[in-house]
Amino acid sequence: MVGVICLLIIDSIRDLSAASTPEGGIGRYSLFKDLLFLSVAAIIVYFSVGFYKKIHFGTELNYQQLFNGSPLPMYVMTKDTLQFLAVNDAMVKLYGFTEAEFLRMTAFDIRPSEERGRVKAFLDEFGELTNDSGRWLHQKKNGDCFFVQITFHYIPLIEKGAYLVMITDIDKSINDEKKISDLLHLYETVNRATNDVIWDYNIVTDELTWMQGYFETYGYTKESSANSFWAMQKIHPDDRDYVQEEFKRVLDHKRKDWSAEYRYICADGTVKYIRDRGYVIFSPAGEPVRMIGALQDIDKQKKFEQQLLSQNEQLKEIAWIHSHQVRRPLSNILGLIALIKGSEVENEELRQLIDLLAVSSRELDDAVILINREAMEGTA
Repeated sequence: MVGVICLLIIDSIRDLSAASTPEGGIGRYSLFKDLLFLSVAAIIVYFSVGFYKKIHFGTELNYQQLFNGSPLPMYVMTKDTLQFLAVNDAMVKLYGFTEAEFLRMTAFDIRPSEERGRVKAFLDEFGELTNDSGRWLHQKKNGDCFFVQITFHYIPLIEKGAYLVMITDIDKSINDEKKISDLLHLYETVNRATNDVIWDYNIVTDELTWMQGYFETYGYTKESSANSFWAMQKIHPDDRDYVQEEFKRVLDHKRKDWSAEYRYICADGTVKYIRDRGYVIFSPAGEPVRMIGALQDIDKQKKFEQQLLSQNEQLKEIAWIHSHQVRRPLSNILGLIALIKGSEVENEELRQLIDLLAVSSRELDDAVILINREAMEGTA
């Protein structure tokens, strides 16, 4: 654009001076024009190159800042030898090697020996593709091994080919999955011994999975069983609101465990009492994401408790009878004995019998009082 403007200016100068310029001066003018054009072109090229270098330097600087400042560990390695060409600060922090140590190493050096053959085979097959390569086992400077997720990009323009590799530390997730797997295995073992039904609830997706024993114990099929915890269609209507409120309270207050007793409707319409217990699993951010629980059939226990309550009511009734129906005539007998003893009884043998009757009546009264007290305390 600047060159075009300069040419237009030169042409304007030529037009203005054409009237006073002799024919012989046209050659000198053309030479002047060419020299001026070359000078302007040189100036334009000079500033353009400088501008390009400035932009290129700024772009390179931005990429370098992005690389070094990335929270994800990143490195660049050669395609043929897997030699490290560059590592960012997150790599140094995660693996424990210094940058200088990394630059003397290859990608094999951050892996256990049993993983190295797998790396070469993978790169031979997918080496020039951008790829999420799945889970890998890496090794830190202190010898600790941990699982990572790798995404790599092939860069064909750098030293006969190189890879830009991004690392995601998934060791905690893998360990959490293993803990969950071990926990489920433990629950399954407990289930065989106690007939508890294990369930796994994904709080994030609201997906409920029943383990072995549920369909046999409660009569449902996989198609008819609800896969949403919050639906709770199988909980007795009189208990449903209470259970939902308790469960919501556990999540809102981020408690680690949950327990509730309620009535559960089986597929054949019968109702069973159950005890439901769960353990909450939290994300690294502290949010509840999963719950593992056990459904225990306590129907026999509850019915036995109800039977005991019924027996207690009967004991209370017996205690009331003892207190009122037995003690009233006994009190009358004691009163009559007192009247007889207050009168003059000349027969010595009869007087002794009356004394024995009084003692026996008092002992019987004490026994009734004791039975009544123990019956009331036992049913309290």
